[in-house]
Amino acid sequence: MIRNVGLGALSVSGGNYVGGLAGTSEGIVQYSYTTGSVSGSGSAIGGLVGNNNTGTVQYDYSSANSGSTIASGASSAGGLVGSNAGTVEFSYATGGATGTGSDVGGLIGTNSGTVSNSYASSSVGGTGSNLGGLVGNNSGTVTNSYATGSVSGVGSNLGGLVGTNSGTVTSSYWDMSSTGQATSAAGSGLTPAQMQQQSTFQNGGWDVFSNWIIYDGYTNPLLRAFMVPLTVT
Repeated sequence: MIRNVGLGALSVSGGNYVGGLAGTSEGIVQYSYTTGSVSGSGSAIGGLVGNNNTGTVQYDYSSANSGSTIASGASSAGGLVGSNAGTVEFSYATGGATGTGSDVGGLIGTNSGTVSNSYASSSVGGTGSNLGGLVGNNSGTVTNSYATGSVSGVGSNLGGLVGTNSGTVTSSYWDMSSTGQATSAAGSGLTPAQMQQQSTFQNGGWDVFSNWIIYDGYTNPLLRAFMVPLTVT
């Protein structure tokens, strides 16, 4: 288990399975964060974890910029996790994800596992195919999640939420304005005003009283686990 670890302003590079905190995880990564930059010449490059293989990433975030740097074989770059076959929940990414290969996502590059109650405001770019604001290539399950970061590239299959999808996506959304994408392989596109309405997400089955908080008309959904009490004197 990795718990309560914070790594800031680091520069990490390698080949395959490169992460700001862990290259490969089969356990639990919880209450941890990374900043800085992460790059790799192969596949599974993530701001926090490169390859989450059957593990659980929970209550974590990354503001690291992640990317794969060589076109040959480079794929699966994500703002939080490069490749996920496990579980990612109650987590977010705010950095960026770029790739010269396929499958680049603001949160996860390639997902064959489960993603829930998470979001990405990371910018996404690349020259390959399957670029998504949340997930580049999804064959797993995505629920109660959203994306707001810009998505741009010269390849095929660009989506505000998901680049390409053969899995299941439910009650998940993307901001059509901030992502710059009117379409997605899955999910529902919203206007900026709709993204800041509690009713939008409550009607979609989100728990806006325990898991999320929305300051109606002012903010996108925020994870309550990361909210810090403010004392005013």
